[in-house]
Amino acid sequence: MDDAQRWSRIEALFDAALELDADARAAFLDRECADPALRAEVDKLLQAEAASGDFLQPHTPAHTRLTPGTLVGQWRVGTLLGRGGMGEVYAATRANRDFEQRAALKLLTRLDSADARRRFAEERRILSRLEHPGIAHLLDGGEHDGLPYAVMEFVEGSALTTHARDLQLRARIELFLQVCAAVSHAHQHLIVHRDLKPSNILVTADARVKLLDFGIAKLLDAAPAGDVTQVIRASPDYCAPEQLRGEPVSAATDVYALGVILHELLTGQRLWMSGGAALLQTLERLSAGDPPLPSSRVRGALARRLRGDLDSIVLKALRSRPDQRYATVDALADDLRAWLDARPVRARDATLPYLLGRTIRRRRWWFAAGAAVFASLLLGLAGVLWQARETAIERDLARREAERADAVRQYLMLMFRSAGDQAAGASVTAKDVLDRAAARMHDEFAGDPGAYADILIALAELYFSLDDYTGARPLLERLLREGSAVPDEQRAMAQHDLAQIEFRDDQQGEAARMLTAAQTFWNARPQAYREELAMSRLLQSQLERANGNPEQALRTLEAALPERLALSGEIHRETGKLVNNLGIAYYQVGRFDEAIARFEQASAIWAALRLDRSADALNTLNNWAAAEMRRQRPDAAVPVFERALNLRRELYPPSAALAALVNNLGKTLTQIDRADEALPLLREAVELGERYAGASSVLTVSARLGLADTLSALGEPDQAASELDSLAPLLRETYGEAHVLTALLDVSRARVAHSRGDLATALSRLDRAEVRLRDLGRSGAPFLPQIEALRRQWGAGSAAPAESDKA
Repeated sequence: MDDAQRWSRIEALFDAALELDADARAAFLDRECADPALRAEVDKLLQAEAASGDFLQPHTPAHTRLTPGTLVGQWRVGTLLGRGGMGEVYAATRANRDFEQRAALKLLTRLDSADARRRFAEERRILSRLEHPGIAHLLDGGEHDGLPYAVMEFVEGSALTTHARDLQLRARIELFLQVCAAVSHAHQHLIVHRDLKPSNILVTADARVKLLDFGIAKLLDAAPAGDVTQVIRASPDYCAPEQLRGEPVSAATDVYALGVILHELLTGQRLWMSGGAALLQTLERLSAGDPPLPSSRVRGALARRLRGDLDSIVLKALRSRPDQRYATVDALADDLRAWLDARPVRARDATLPYLLGRTIRRRRWWFAAGAAVFASLLLGLAGVLWQARETAIERDLARREAERADAVRQYLMLMFRSAGDQAAGASVTAKDVLDRAAARMHDEFAGDPGAYADILIALAELYFSLDDYTGARPLLERLLREGSAVPDEQRAMAQHDLAQIEFRDDQQGEAARMLTAAQTFWNARPQAYREELAMSRLLQSQLERANGNPEQALRTLEAALPERLALSGEIHRETGKLVNNLGIAYYQVGRFDEAIARFEQASAIWAALRLDRSADALNTLNNWAAAEMRRQRPDAAVPVFERALNLRRELYPPSAALAALVNNLGKTLTQIDRADEALPLLREAVELGERYAGASSVLTVSARLGLADTLSALGEPDQAASELDSLAPLLRETYGEAHVLTALLDVSRARVAHSRGDLATALSRLDRAEVRLRDLGRSGAPFLPQIEALRRQWGAGSAAPAESDKA
């Protein structure tokens, strides 16, 4: 072993031993240090460390030492637990025989300055202000034979880093969040700890954190005094730069120490490796450069998990300037919780990879599609582009896909990096990024048709995630115009994606033609294109349903489900989409119980995927509530509507879609005699409908009818009639007599008559509404059960069949 290796080994042993108590330290060195000469060097360093407890003050032996059994106030002293530069700490028990209580008694044995006594008194005063489960609290205090003492809660546990060694990464961070909560409590009481380090943070057997040793803590509202020497009494390796320079401290000082501890927790290695006496450690720290990234200190899977968010969180806490760190410990904790929840972290707001994240947070309409949708889109592309083929006929395709996949990945990264370069001082939306990338595509990849096609398709599907089908269309159309230069497999995918756009634009014939072309290519090699064929069944069923064949649409999806399960398993986003669409298909053919079962299954899939707060989950809830209503189960529909409404308010800004959902919930609440809850919802639905859909829109008219029905249910028939009287001319002029809304106006007038006690008029209005609804055929049929329910509710039988229904 050369000198460098030897010194490195000595430092490692010293650092590890430093955090252990005397007994554990000896056992550790006996086990880890077989070389007597090496052991002697480590022992010398440990002795020097113990002797340097107070900066530039000579070490003198303790003035006194309590013997076991000594009575100090109400406490009986036990064994010596430890000795520091200022005093000794003993185990103690309360002498009162009524109950037993263990404690740690700290006795100030160094009284060579008034400052030492002042600091000890300050520590007791500080601790008396703190009551938190994560802080060892003060039990008692006073003087014994002229020496001040403090009695603390006894904490039996191990140092934070020792306890965390065998924990998984998430568990380490969750443990650290307990530390943050305790330090935050101290800060809320204007107390800065100033000596945070793993040995001052113990973890009990039940994994609860206890923060110790406020011996050099400082009240933020106190006048500054003696900060320079106080700093050196702390552990320089955990001190903030301003502490080492003797500058004023703040909450940011503890944030820095927490950053050092977090670095050590994440990597299992101390951030700074200074050694020697306290003064030398301080000088070494002041000359140290920028801290290393946590991910640079480890390897393999752990390095990949630390890279990015956790690196950024630690480095923000370790900024040399206090104003560049987290403003509070709570802000640091919030970022760690965001990482645990797979949400964006604030520490990376100024970095290029977070450009898209910032855009999503600014544009809540995209966030409705969500970070989960964007991530799943990229995963879906990866599934298409990197899908491993197991059979010999598929291996060539997989190799070509992998090569082009790299081009897609690199271009997407370049796309956002370039946007970041152009975004200085400007607001750049995700659509801006896509537009610029699309404009450069043809020139940059003209010589590589395969990669060109893959990237165009990737960009088009990113436009899909923005609900911008107008932006996607020219990309796909340009690709299809390239003719034979585009490989057949990319042509087929482009045809499928363009078919989706044509379908949304009500160009069903063109959509069917393109889908057929894509499926024809895939069916020539069905084993190679199982994923693509399974994916295409969703659009196929939509076209079949739009062409008036809902039974065939249902059969298509029923046949596709086993294949989807074989490809993806049940807990997969593509499976969730298919199950949701299968529920819609059952709904369309009137099989509502089976539809509800599928919507419940889809909701369970979203929950298992942690997508239960996504746009997909919202669509499923909307469908589920509608099926419950068609099943004539409004009581079951209400909680589903409420979940959907809460989610829509969270994901989306106000819109016509929000108005529709509020309207549906309000009407349903009125049906189950909760009209008082329905009234504010329906008034909101009217206001939203007028703002986002227009005063004469179906949505707004429907909400106004619901509002009138609710007023009738609340015993306000005159207000309800006034609403209907003002609505009637608009209905006649805009929709005419042969419309569902006009028929429903009669139903609402029937409710007004019944509210006034005029049953005959009410039933007459219902009869008239029923005739109109039956004349409307399929569009009026869903509302007929409502009329029957009202007749039963009012104690009247069914009306005779209307003339238009007789043979």
